[in-house]
Amino acid sequence: MINITFKQLNVFATVARNTNLTLAAEKLFLSKPAVSISLKELEKQLNRTLFDRLPNSLRLNTNGEKLLILADELLARAQLLESLFDGEALSGELKIGCSKSIGNHVLPELLAGFRQHSGHKEQQVKILNSEDVCRKLANFELDIGLIEADIPRKGQVHLPWWQDRMCLIAATDHPLCQRTRLSYGDLSGQNWILREIGSGSRDIFTQCLAPNLNQWNMALELNDSEAIINAVSTGLGLACVSELTAKWALDDNRVKELPLDVVITHPLFITYQQHKYKTPVFEAFLKYCQQYGEQKIEVIP
Repeated sequence: MINITFKQLNVFATVARNTNLTLAAEKLFLSKPAVSISLKELEKQLNRTLFDRLPNSLRLNTNGEKLLILADELLARAQLLESLFDGEALSGELKIGCSKSIGNHVLPELLAGFRQHSGHKEQQVKILNSEDVCRKLANFELDIGLIEADIPRKGQVHLPWWQDRMCLIAATDHPLCQRTRLSYGDLSGQNWILREIGSGSRDIFTQCLAPNLNQWNMALELNDSEAIINAVSTGLGLACVSELTAKWALDDNRVKELPLDVVITHPLFITYQQHKYKTPVFEAFLKYCQQYGEQKIEVIP
C-alpha cells in the first residue's frame, strides 16, 4: 500500500518548479540530502522515476508531469483545509503573473477592486513579459496570468479579455509630429526602440507593423516600457507602445503620438493552466477579471 505524505508531495512540487535540489532545499528550509532522500522515497513508493537527472539540474519526465497536476491539487486542498473553520469566505494565496504594461497600469486598480469586493488580500504578484508568465504557469508556479500576447502553449487556456490600442510615439520635436496624417510609407527608414522578444508589444510590432514598412532600423532594445518612453523623448527613435503605457507621458507632453491612418489594436488575455486545480479564490478572481474587462471594452473606430 502506498503511503505518500504531503511533505513528500511538497518536496516533489518544489523540486519540479526549481529544477535544482539546492534551490528547492533553500525554499523548503531543508538540507539538500533531506530533499534528495524524500524524493527518492517517493519514487520508490511509486515505482517510477519522476525526473530525468541532468548534470546540474532535474527535469520532469512524463511520470513527473502527470504527478505534478495531482500534487498541485492536493497541496492546494490541504491549504484550504487549514482555514476551513476560520470563518473567512476566501482563503489561501493566489499567485498572479502579469505582463509589464498590465502589471504597471491595470493591476493596481484591479487588485484594489478585488480586495474590496472579496475581502481576500493574500495575492502574490510577479511582473514579467508574456512569455515568462506562460512559462511559469506551465511549471505550476503561478495560478493565473494577465498577458498581452496570445502565446500558444499546450495545456493552457487563453481567454480574450479586452482590447487596448497601440500608439506610435516620437519625441515632441520629431519632424513627423508636424504631419496631420501618416501612412506606413511615411515611417519607412525610421529608427525604432523595441521591447524584448517574448513581450506582447514586440509581437505586435513584428506581426502588424514591421511587415508594412519597406525599411526599418532597430535603434535600441529595452525590457521596460518606461525606459522606452524616456529613450523616445530624447530622440533616439520611434516606438510602438500600449496606450495604457503611453497615457501619462502623452498627457505630460513628454512624447507625441503620431497620427497613423491605421488603428492597431492590442488584445489582452487571461491565461491559466487547464489542468491546474481551481481554488475558490481562483474562481472568484477569474470572474472579477472578466467583469472588469467587460467594463473596459470599447468600440475602437
